[in-house]
Amino acid sequence: MKKCLTLGFVIASGLGLLAGCSTPQPIVEPYMAPMESDYSLHKNWQVKLESMPNRDSEGLFFAEDGKHIYAATETGHLVSLKKRNESRWSDQVQWQVKFDSAIVSGPTLNAGRLLVGTSKGSLVAVLAETGEYLWQTQLSSEVISRATIADQKIFTRTVDGKLYALNAKTGKVLWQVDHQMPTLSLRGAPAVLYYEGKLFVGWESGMVQAFSAKSGSLLWETRVAVPSGRTDLERIVDVQANLLIKDDRLFVLGFHGKLASINPENGNFYFVKEVSGYRDFIADDRALYVVDENDILYGFNITTGATLWKQNAFKGRLVGDLSMSNDEILAVDGWGYLHWINKVQGIEIARAKHSNEYGDGNRILRVYSEGKTTYLLDDEGVITSYNVTPSNLKLFKEQYNETKVSVESSNENPKKPNNTDDESSKKDDSWWKFKLSDFWPF
Repeated sequence: MKKCLTLGFVIASGLGLLAGCSTPQPIVEPYMAPMESDYSLHKNWQVKLESMPNRDSEGLFFAEDGKHIYAATETGHLVSLKKRNESRWSDQVQWQVKFDSAIVSGPTLNAGRLLVGTSKGSLVAVLAETGEYLWQTQLSSEVISRATIADQKIFTRTVDGKLYALNAKTGKVLWQVDHQMPTLSLRGAPAVLYYEGKLFVGWESGMVQAFSAKSGSLLWETRVAVPSGRTDLERIVDVQANLLIKDDRLFVLGFHGKLASINPENGNFYFVKEVSGYRDFIADDRALYVVDENDILYGFNITTGATLWKQNAFKGRLVGDLSMSNDEILAVDGWGYLHWINKVQGIEIARAKHSNEYGDGNRILRVYSEGKTTYLLDDEGVITSYNVTPSNLKLFKEQYNETKVSVESSNENPKKPNNTDDESSKKDDSWWKFKLSDFWPF
């Protein structure tokens, strides 16, 4: 069946994730208020593979080790790139292989091997050092879920609702579980989550299930989204965002559903919030940070679920999966912008634009931050390494504030003048003893 975009959902997600029949219309970039950015981007290197024609990138992620970063594209390219900046493009690429079919999930790095899933149902392992083919296992359909490796097993999902466990060394199928799939769903699936001998899976039916990693037996199940509405489109209840474990709690976000905190032992709820979303969310010791289907960002107390803040400034900007950078929230949008957001207040503190050589903002499909370095994959198949540094304005402000504090500190205990006009002298001097930067610090 021919795939085409459904207008209403494209506006909500910015991705061609549905199979339906409609003609897409152009989406206009929402207005952003100007701001003084605390960070700026400095390009280390850039490597172009091939464009991502259908933006089928929900299962594609970066993998990395100490010296290399690995990425795959829908066009079938799998590449190993050196992290350090090389003088030539050919030196930046450690190796590159091209598959006959599209890569739709991965890569996952484990024990010196990379695992990728293809659109033709193959799970493939290659040697991370050279890209040399190791083995391939044919599964029932597209391998849309990035592989998870634990207990010497590989766990992954296929588009037809099957959960697989395979031998991590040989790729042999050990067991599989079937799940009834709805008529219509979002494109892609979250990775299987492993925790203390259990597997946690979010399904397109709005169900979350826990399985024994050893045998595949069902331990419990609970629902975070209930289908409602008259059309199949309205009744979509995917669990599309990656599941997360923090402080012995399982956190799940459902599309047309809820944000739920769940006891991983029995599936009972700790709290439930009326938030619908499908993008990956993040957490720290204090809070959960979530973007909903309308591109509104939230901070929730990780224990009670109480709302800490709500940020509406990104509505309609097609915000992607959230991540962390410099201990701040990093959000990317559909027009190539990176936004750094303060975790405590939910305020945007920095903004930078990723663009091609023509200055056009390419949509960022995947982002990975490591210290002061950020790696991006965009919809033109371009992988870019940036250094994230304080902006000139931030450096100026820091220098100005340090100077001001130093001056104030030295004036805390001034020597008392030996004259009787002490008080009048202070009053007379105060009106002209100012710096222009006190009024115009820029």
